[in-house]
Amino acid sequence: MIKYLTIFLSIITVTLFAQNTVIPGKIIKGSERWFGTVIIEGDVIIKPGGRLVIEPGTKVLFRAGLDKRRAGRDKTRSELIVRGMLIANGTINAKIRFSSASAQPRMGDWYGISIMNPRSTCIINYCVVEYAYNGINVKKSQPKISSSQIQFNYNAGIVVELKATPKINGNIITENGYAGLICNTGAAPVLTDNLITLNEIGIINFRTARPNLGNLTRGPGYNPGRNSIFDNREYNIHNHSSEELKAENASWGSKDEKIINALIFDAGDDKKYGTVDIKPIMGGGLNLDEKILLSQNTTQPPGANPPQTAPPETRQTNNGQAAANLSPPKAAQEASALAAADQNKGDTTALKKLPEKLPADTLSEKPDSALLVLEQPPAKTQPEKQLQPEEKKEPEIDYNQVFLDAFLDKGRVIKKTVTPVVDDTRRGLGAHGRIIVRVVVGKMGRVESARVLKGLNPYYDQLAMDAAMKFVFEQGTIKGIPVRFSSSLIFEF
Repeated sequence: MIKYLTIFLSIITVTLFAQNTVIPGKIIKGSERWFGTVIIEGDVIIKPGGRLVIEPGTKVLFRAGLDKRRAGRDKTRSELIVRGMLIANGTINAKIRFSSASAQPRMGDWYGISIMNPRSTCIINYCVVEYAYNGINVKKSQPKISSSQIQFNYNAGIVVELKATPKINGNIITENGYAGLICNTGAAPVLTDNLITLNEIGIINFRTARPNLGNLTRGPGYNPGRNSIFDNREYNIHNHSSEELKAENASWGSKDEKIINALIFDAGDDKKYGTVDIKPIMGGGLNLDEKILLSQNTTQPPGANPPQTAPPETRQTNNGQAAANLSPPKAAQEASALAAADQNKGDTTALKKLPEKLPADTLSEKPDSALLVLEQPPAKTQPEKQLQPEEKKEPEIDYNQVFLDAFLDKGRVIKKTVTPVVDDTRRGLGAHGRIIVRVVVGKMGRVESARVLKGLNPYYDQLAMDAAMKFVFEQGTIKGIPVRFSSSLIFEF
C-alpha cells in the first residue's frame, strides 16, 4: 500500500504543480496530443503515418539557438518537421502559440515549421507563429493555414515551394524580416482575406510559381481575393517570374493605380517578368474589426517568465522523453486504479490487467506504467448531472490592448525621429546592416518600451534602442478612441 500511495502522491504533485513539458527532441511515429506549455530543445519530427494534435491555448516554445538532435535543415536551431499530420486547431479566445522560449525573443531564435506531406491535409488554425527563421515552410503539401498571426520571423512568414498548394485564408502576415510570403518552383497557393503588411516585401514570386491572390473569372481557379496588401516597405508584390499573377479584388491602401503600381515590381519594370493583374481593385478595403479581434493577445505573451531549465516536477518517461502534464481528471482515474490495486493487497498483477494499448492521441511514444493507468475510465459511483451548455460569447474589441499600427485610423505618424550616435566605431566591430526595433507607444504618442527584434551586436543594438525610446508619434486612435500601439523602427548602421 505504501508503494502505491507513494506513486499516487508523486503523480498528484506533477498534476497540480508541473507547468511545462520539456522535449529534448523526438520522433513521433504514432499519435500524440500536446497541451499546456511544451518547451522544445531539439528537432521534433512527425514521421509518415504519425500525428500530432495540439490543444487550443497550448504554447510551444523553442529554446533559442538550440538543437540537441542537431538534425534537420539547421543544426543549431530546433524545427518542427511534419512528414505526417499536424492538427493545430486553436480558437480565437485560445490561440496556439509557436514562439521562442527566450525572455527577450528575437527573429530567428528557432527554425520554423516545415510541412512535407503530400498525402494528408495539415491544419494550422488560430495560431501565432513567430520568431522563427521561416515561420511556415510548405513543400509538396496542401495544408490549410487560417485565422493565424505569422509575425517577427527572420526571413519569411510563409515559404511555399515545390508544387505545394496550401489554402491561406484570413491570416495576419506582418513584420517579417524579408517577406510575408515567398513562392518558388511550381508553388500555387490560394490566398483569401489575408492582411499582408509591414514586411520588407509583401509577396515575392520566383520561377514557375503562380500564387492565386484573387481571380474573379468563374471556373476552377475562382478566388474572391479580398486580400489587403499595403505598407510593405520595399514592394507589396515583387514578381520575379515570367508568370502572370492574379491579384484581383485586393485592397492596396489606395485606389490610385499609379500609387499601387509604384509598389509592384512586374513587367512594367522589366519586360522579362510577368504582369500582376490588380483589376478590379477592391472597394471596401480591410475588415478592420475582424482583424483586430484576431490580433488580440488572448494567450500568454511569449517570453513571459519561461523557465530556462526543466522544472524539477517534470517527470521523464522510461525512454528519456518528458511526459505530458497530467490533467486533474486523469489523476482521478489513476487514484481509482491505484485503489483497486490496493484492494488486491499490493499484487502488481492489478496493473497488468490494464489495456496494453493506449488511445492513439496520448503524448508519450513509450508511456510508462503510470501513464497506462491514467487511461482507465473512472468508476461511476452515481449518475452524472446533466450540464446545460454554456453560451458562447463572441469576443469584443479590447481598447486597452496594444494595437498593430496598421489598424490606426490615420496609420503611424512620426512627429520626431532620432538618429543613433556612434561614439566609438571600434565597439561596432565593423558590423554593417539593419537593426529592427519594436516599440510600444502610449496613448499620448510617447514610446513606453523598446526591444530589438533583429540586431547586429550589443553596442549597435543598444544605440538603436536608446534612439527608439526618444521617438515621438502622433496620438494613435482606433475609431476615434486613443489607444496604445506597436510599431517597428529600422536603423541602418
